[in-house]
Amino acid sequence: MSEQQDVARPPDARRAFRGPASACLVLEAIAVPLVLPVMARVEGGITPAKLTLVLVLTVGMIVGCVVILRPWGLAFAVGLQVLMLVGFVLSASLGLMGLIFCLVWGLMLWMRREVIRRQAEWPTD
Repeated sequence: MSEQQDVARPPDARRAFRGPASACLVLEAIAVPLVLPVMARVEGGITPAKLTLVLVLTVGMIVGCVVILRPWGLAFAVGLQVLMLVGFVLSASLGLMGLIFCLVWGLMLWMRREVIRRQAEWPTD
């Protein structure tokens, strides 16, 4: 009688991605309001539009930590990144922060895609 080998399946990359994505959203929820002092001193003041955008993004990041568990949560998080990048229109400092976080999200999405690709090549038996 031969001993059957057990091949362990790796965790699902789609589910495993939720933790790092949520952690990144938490960091963004902390970092986005920190742009307000920069706006006040460097950009000549905080306008109602700038304040509204920062508040919407901050609340959106907090909500994003919860909805990242939903099937559409990733699209919601990426939409927040695009909104923050469009922040260049109102604030260069917010747009620069958006660019940095878009690069982080791009790297995370690339890693996720790479894990999914490698899992597809994983032996089934």
